[in-house]
Amino acid sequence: MENCLINFNLYFCLWCRIIKKVIPPLKTSNDQDGKTPCTRNIKQTAVVAKKESDKKLVDAWLRAKTPRPSTAQSDTVPDFDDTIEETQGEGEEGTATCYICGEGFLRLIRCRVCGRSIHTPKCVYTETNGDLIVTATSFRCFTTDFVWSCPDCENLLGLLTDEEMIELMEGFDALDVDCDSRISLDDFLKYKHKVHKAKTHKPMELSEVEAAIEEFQRLDKPQSGMVDWWSFVDSRIVEKLSDRSKSELVACLTPLEVAEAKMFFRSFDADNDGKITLREAEKAYERWFASLWSKVLNCSDSVTGPKRNPELSKRVGEHVRVNVKIFMEADVKRHGQVSWSQFLRDQSIYILAARRNAANLYKIKPTEEELEVIASETHYSAPSTSSSPVEEDQE
Repeated sequence: MENCLINFNLYFCLWCRIIKKVIPPLKTSNDQDGKTPCTRNIKQTAVVAKKESDKKLVDAWLRAKTPRPSTAQSDTVPDFDDTIEETQGEGEEGTATCYICGEGFLRLIRCRVCGRSIHTPKCVYTETNGDLIVTATSFRCFTTDFVWSCPDCENLLGLLTDEEMIELMEGFDALDVDCDSRISLDDFLKYKHKVHKAKTHKPMELSEVEAAIEEFQRLDKPQSGMVDWWSFVDSRIVEKLSDRSKSELVACLTPLEVAEAKMFFRSFDADNDGKITLREAEKAYERWFASLWSKVLNCSDSVTGPKRNPELSKRVGEHVRVNVKIFMEADVKRHGQVSWSQFLRDQSIYILAARRNAANLYKIKPTEEELEVIASETHYSAPSTSSSPVEEDQE
């Protein structure tokens, strides 16, 4: 019971921290220092918290901290020969069932991170409180056989500690100069100018302003001109996680992610000796880029591929050299080869970053056909006006 009260107090403190710009501290006769007690005035705080972005932040934070079946590894790198039994999310007869409604059949899409299955778009829409972009992404991945991460696994907030989460929130507040829960380019430049002037006592030079604009554009992945909380988190959370040790990052991986990493490692390890040499890495990347080229042109590599195109061959060679150099950085002992443990430790941050579905990251809006399917199986009703339903849903 004490642990529950402690967790409740922590979450409510975060809620108060998020909406601090919306409500002033509530004073009572027992509040000598003017601070709001965490266990009082809950209803008043909830009523005043009208900003949808703040509400979504609280919901996501609580959701990320909700206990779920443990799928994480220990901080020790799993042995390469270990086998993984993929039984999670399967019924008595081996048929996958939805982890929301417990039923099978229909459109079941499996999360590539935790292995659980869920109905799309019906149960995804319910689980995400009517998020059209996330729902449409799941349906699109189902129809195209793309890999997909469920809302729980895609939410990287669950990997952060309370201190790391508060640091991100404070960083967002510092950039949100006009306190509208969004960061504009003007807000971003004002903050950069303030920090630069405090350090150097000089205004920013033109080159520094251009660099700041490029940094803002990297934050604004959907290119909407505004950076909301989610865009800020997507850009900063991987940076925050990369400050941890590689052993801690390996411990965050699920068995399915480790199994996928093993398949990638085997594709590089040509002689199956459990180690990847420089030459093996070069050969693997050459095959990959040649295959990518043939898919782009929808033709055979032997006809119009890099070998028959000197300019393309030069560009492919440059890409191979860059990627091989990055790959071999895992060889910290400079033995000229990368072992399985070195490979997994070095790739763990990239594996975690890849949990995000690209369509959600770039906020790709659903098509009219996808909206029709969502409306036919959920409580969503398509608007009759020409305005975007996604924009109305997010306001």
